[in-house]
Amino acid sequence: MNRSAPQVPAPGAGTPQVVVRGEAVLQVEPEIADVWVTVRVRARDRQTALERCRAAQERVSAVAAEAADAVESLETTGASVHLEVRDRRAPGEPVATVSTRLTVARLDAVGDLVVALGRLDDVDVSGPTWRLRPDSPAVERARLEAVTDAVRRARQYAAAFGARVTGLLEVSDAGLGGGGLRVAAPMASMARFESDELQLDLTPPRQEVHGAVEVRFAMSEPDGSLWSA
Repeated sequence: MNRSAPQVPAPGAGTPQVVVRGEAVLQVEPEIADVWVTVRVRARDRQTALERCRAAQERVSAVAAEAADAVESLETTGASVHLEVRDRRAPGEPVATVSTRLTVARLDAVGDLVVALGRLDDVDVSGPTWRLRPDSPAVERARLEAVTDAVRRARQYAAAFGARVTGLLEVSDAGLGGGGLRVAAPMASMARFESDELQLDLTPPRQEVHGAVEVRFAMSEPDGSLWSA
C-alpha cells in the first residue's frame, strides 16, 4: 500500500495539491523503569495472613526508602485477601497479597534494587519495564522529524510532475504509530537471592519512538507534457 501518494485534481478543479504522510523512527535510551513487587502470604487464619502481609510490605517500603532518590515513586496497584483451596479434602487457607509498582528514575540503580527486593521473604519481583516519560523530548523530536520527512516527500512528488511546492494548506497530526512507544517485555519473575555479593547487571534496551504527520501542500501547475500524447 502506498502510504504517501500525490493527489492532483482534474484541470479546473482548483490549485494542484500534494498530500503526503511524513514519518520518523528514533532509537533512544529509556528514561525510567518500572519494577513490580507482589507480597503474597498464606497463613492458617486471615488475621495472621494480614499481619504477615503488612510486615512484608513494610520491608518492601524500607528497601525503596534505602534507595533514596533512585526510586521516584511507590504505588500500590492492587490488594486482595481470599481463600485458596489446594486440596478439596481440606478447608481453604487465607491468602493476602499486595502488589506494588516502583518507578525507578536512576537506571543504574535498577539491578541493585531488584536484588534487594528479591532477597525478601514472601516477595515476588518482576521487571524491569523500561520506558520513556510521557513528556519525553524524544516524542516531540520524532514529530518534528516526521514533518521534515513530509516536506521532503512533497518536494519529490511535485518535482516528478515538473512542479514545485508553493504553500502549506493543512497539517494533521497522525499521532504516534503503534502506541507511540514499543518497549521490551518485562523480565521473568525472580526467586529470592541469598548471596550478599550478588550483583545483577541489567542493560536497558533502546526505545523505538514513532512520529507521523499528514500534510497537504499546494503546488505549482504540473508540466502537462508529461502525460499529454
